[in-house]
Amino acid sequence: MSDFSDLPQNRRETAIPPRRSRAIWWLLGGGAAVTFLCCGGVIACIAYLGVFAPETSVYTGNRIPSQFLQTIESVGALDDDETILFFYSDGITDIRDGFYFVSDKKVVIYLQAAPDTPLTKIPFEDIREVELYRNESFFEDSEITLSLEDGQVLSFPVSSEYDRDQKFFEAIKDRTDKASKSQ
Repeated sequence: MSDFSDLPQNRRETAIPPRRSRAIWWLLGGGAAVTFLCCGGVIACIAYLGVFAPETSVYTGNRIPSQFLQTIESVGALDDDETILFFYSDGITDIRDGFYFVSDKKVVIYLQAAPDTPLTKIPFEDIREVELYRNESFFEDSEITLSLEDGQVLSFPVSSEYDRDQKFFEAIKDRTDKASKSQ
């Protein structure tokens, strides 16, 4: 018979704890770094949009940022003696994706993706009828439709925030009515 008296009663006392692999620490550190970079990228993207992207509402003429005015002038949409009353862009990062304004002289529609010509200038005398299809949702824009004397029908979006879609529409309607009375 063998003597078992020299063996430990509890094997846990003599067991050596397992060594943690350095790979686990590298994996955790790498995961933390990737998470940090992704969060930083999202924050940088939001900051960029907050600084350079147009607001989601209609601008009144005196509140249009200077970089937008420079773009408007560079595409030839604004004359020197003209004043913008209301301006709206549905572009996300660049107003050239789509901007619309009413001035004291005309309505302007600019769509960079338009196949023939991106810039359309419509004098008030050429507008026969103006309609507003109002959408009070934050996620969808209202729509202004212009029926022209030559039979064309043009539509463009405007935001309903602060009820400025209504003011944009009224500015066009008032000037169109004045132009038709003077003819």
